Amino acid sequence: MNVVLLHGFGENADIWDTFLPMLPDNYNFITLDYSKIAFCQTIDQYAQWVHSEIEERKITRFVLIGHSMGGYISLAYAEKHAEYLAGLGLFHSTAYADSEEKQKTRDKTAAFIKRKGTAAFIEGFLPNMYNETFKRKNGVYIRQQLDDNKKLPEEALIQATMAMKSRPDRSSVLKKLRMPVMFIVGKEDKFIPFEDSMAQLELLSMPYILILDHVAHAGMMEAPHSCAGITRDFLESCFR
Repeated sequence: MNVVLLHGFGENADIWDTFLPMLPDNYNFITLDYSKIAFCQTIDQYAQWVHSEIEERKITRFVLIGHSMGGYISLAYAEKHAEYLAGLGLFHSTAYADSEEKQKTRDKTAAFIKRKGTAAFIEGFLPNMYNETFKRKNGVYIRQQLDDNKKLPEEALIQATMAMKSRPDRSSVLKKLRMPVMFIVGKEDKFIPFEDSMAQLELLSMPYILILDHVAHAGMMEAPHSCAGITRDFLESCFR
């Protein structure tokens, strides 16, 4: 029973390291890492890269779980290769395209990275993933994350930023899926508007929903026990 996990933008696969041990060990967890890839120009191309990794491993049926940008890639994958999926999980992600305002922000992000570099960008970006309480209590962890993620290639971050900017609305994909879909939402998320998340929940035919008070953009870190609980139930339903 294979479960593939995709990290988000400005992260790498180690975002899952402390979360996965909380899940049952009868699954084969595969954490793909696209953080250094600079050859994908669209979210669809990232999804095709995922498919090449799946085919290389000779996997024909699996659950795909994505965090943030990883969720955008997961939705693109579901649009093209739904027959491979037993379920789809979205941690703090959205099927909606970027608003015009958000697209302008993406342009500013790409320009900032090009001008100032990865380290300066990650220093300002990464702490916004977490709520204030988590940041106060986990300063050492966040500093380690900052040090690690500052090593990400500038070109990979810029390409990812522009790919996110140009992605289409995939709410119709959510609506068509006839499989368990997990949606984890943080009420304090600074990147995914809470109202957008709530509107998308109505599209799901087999929903597994977790709405987290006092959680921002990283429920697997901020509320790991709650996230592990619903993920266990979700995975059980996928492979039932």
